[in-house]
Amino acid sequence: MQWPRRCLVLVGVLAVLAAPAASAASAETFLGLRNIGCSGVTVSGAGLPRSAPVVVTLTDARRQPLQRQPLETSPSGSFTWRTRISLSGLRAVRAVVTRTGASTPIAWAEHSVPRPCPLVDTGADRSMPIAGLALSSIVLGFLLLTAVTYRISIGLFYQGRHVAMR
Repeated sequence: MQWPRRCLVLVGVLAVLAAPAASAASAETFLGLRNIGCSGVTVSGAGLPRSAPVVVTLTDARRQPLQRQPLETSPSGSFTWRTRISLSGLRAVRAVVTRTGASTPIAWAEHSVPRPCPLVDTGADRSMPIAGLALSSIVLGFLLLTAVTYRISIGLFYQGRHVAMR
């Protein structure tokens, strides 16, 4: 009878010792940037204050704010936020999580890309010059064809020698 009691006591002691370790592991804060592309980014976090209002700010490498979003964490202390934002010309993106009304960050994460997204083409539309070139090529071809046909009809080209047959 003493062995089952000792086993139960041992299991109880291990459960009491393991409880703080489990709560410490769940208190670890995580903030990640994923699905980073030229048209958007996904920010996800865990281990944050539970059901608390937070502000997620996306910044560039110079810490200039690109977009700011107030969120509320879930009862487990996590969130996921997908935003569509142009990242053209940027080599690094940083996400900063702060409590609402506070300036001290709870967590931040930065992601660098090997090459920046291409800049948005804001120049003139190229379809009009191409259409003009195509139309002028058609007109020039028509004029050349007309000129060659006219020269053939009036006999300006060499027509060869005609020898009389006997």
